[in-house]
Amino acid sequence: MTQETLNEEPAAETQPLGEARTPDPDGRIPVIETYGLTKTYETKTEDVHALRDLNLTVYQGEIFGYLGPNGSGKTTTIKLLLGLIFPTDGSMAIMDSESIGSIHVRRNIGYLPEGAYYPDFLKGEEVLRFYGKLYGLRGRALERRIDEVLEMVGMTGARRRLVGGYSKGMRQRIGLAQAMISDPQILILDEPTTGLDPIARKEIRDVLVKLRDEGKTLLISSHELLEVEMICDRVGILHNGMLQTIGALDDLLVQRDITLEVEVPSESAVHELSRFGIISEDMVDGKALLRVPANVSLYEAIEQCQHNNVSLLSVRPRRETLEELFVRVVGAAEENKEINQV
Repeated sequence: MTQETLNEEPAAETQPLGEARTPDPDGRIPVIETYGLTKTYETKTEDVHALRDLNLTVYQGEIFGYLGPNGSGKTTTIKLLLGLIFPTDGSMAIMDSESIGSIHVRRNIGYLPEGAYYPDFLKGEEVLRFYGKLYGLRGRALERRIDEVLEMVGMTGARRRLVGGYSKGMRQRIGLAQAMISDPQILILDEPTTGLDPIARKEIRDVLVKLRDEGKTLLISSHELLEVEMICDRVGILHNGMLQTIGALDDLLVQRDITLEVEVPSESAVHELSRFGIISEDMVDGKALLRVPANVSLYEAIEQCQHNNVSLLSVRPRRETLEELFVRVVGAAEENKEINQV
């Protein structure tokens, strides 16, 4: 037996998901489930309801966006799932196990906290080596995994630099590498693109999508709604500790209006269309883009174009953005809260 073989210690096993689990009617396998999950903090003056009756399911192989204003209960949920705090009521299961603190569950979860702190006197690779050992990795298996995750987050060239000399974005990258060090089946990421420049954000998005395509499950809490919209399969929006809406983006984002590309005979024709709320966004060389509001049907818009001798070139429906959905849902929740308090 060679010295290299002696140094090759077995990596901590991460049991694959889904082998003994029952898919839902759509063929999806639940990985994270909560049932009436509630967390109340008792104070001398009043009880603080951080989370109320949360029923949530996150499925294998999806990126789930967990959204909400500050103080809505996102961090409380994450702490409950990680076993850092305990629920006041309700229950939860991860990988079909209600034993959240079991070794099997812990080995299969990677966590990136918001504003992760690592000692300034450690090098980047030393941070990863420390966390890898906590997961049970040793020897050459650990060193190979360190090489892999550093390359994935674009930090290979800075692996021997002190963390104290890292920029905010570099700290965020090493934090993501730390979350991936054990090759977990579940990644819980709190603000994963904070502090990154646009190029770095794109690179990290590509990494997260690649992990999903490999069958990993990602729960992402973020205020970067554009980032979430670009990569998430489903989202849930919290407000005042309650889940306000949940679903696939294609189901939640409603159509806002329609853009028509047209040829117009004159500006007066565009003016006539404006009487029906059809607004010209741009007009160059006899061609224009017309914004048709949601209260005007496509049939009505086409009929008015024909009536004014405006030739239709193309039709482009526009759905609302995730930011618009977020504002709409949170606004409705605030209105309901005020009504209930009257």
